[in-house]
Amino acid sequence: MVVYYPKNNTIYIDLTQTTNYSIENALEHIPICNSDDRFRQRCLLTALHAWTDFAHEHKIQYWIAYGTLIGYVQRDGLLPHDYDIDILMLAQDTQYLVPFADINFSSAYELKVHPQWSTVGYANRSYFPLEGFTFVAPNARFIDRKFRCYVEIWPTYDFHPDDPTNITYLKKTLTDYDRTFNWTSSPIQWTFPLQSCIFSGVKVWCPAMPERLVTMVYGIEANNKTDKKCVNETWISV
Repeated sequence: MVVYYPKNNTIYIDLTQTTNYSIENALEHIPICNSDDRFRQRCLLTALHAWTDFAHEHKIQYWIAYGTLIGYVQRDGLLPHDYDIDILMLAQDTQYLVPFADINFSSAYELKVHPQWSTVGYANRSYFPLEGFTFVAPNARFIDRKFRCYVEIWPTYDFHPDDPTNITYLKKTLTDYDRTFNWTSSPIQWTFPLQSCIFSGVKVWCPAMPERLVTMVYGIEANNKTDKKCVNETWISV
């Protein structure tokens, strides 16, 4: 269990790790629409597993979010059509990723930390495609070197970026992007204490109230149905 202590801005992390469940067994329960789906799904879950090992080893706090959290709420795992894994971190904790950025800490994975990660708001950041930074809103990516599937690492703030000194938000809420990249705030109790959960066979950290967070960002329908279906070997929106 992970607990956030807003009064002294400290985090307690119980890092007891148990064996991850079988990804291959989980894949048997994830639908496919075309011949490429299973490879993509396996790549994403393997990357997530590698990330959890990395985060555990280096005591890095995170929790699943966005489309990945929808998948957990709907089906206890990966949405069949998803093309990345989404996690959230307290923005200030990105500093703990920086020492591993662009170094050969793994033969299979690399970590790209945006050089402007400490700048709040994607509109105030730049793309650096020649250096591999084809993203501006996330703070970092954990990337499979060979197959290029990745874990998207998004920032969340314990203050409101548009009003950092407002005590209504300060360490009482968490503020991050909504689906249109505007700021949205939720009570900090919806996230902390984090809970250990199983996502398609991989042990990860989940927010305390995942259903409330999914409803806030995506609407009530996101709790009980998928937004895509398979038509002629293609996932389409419904």
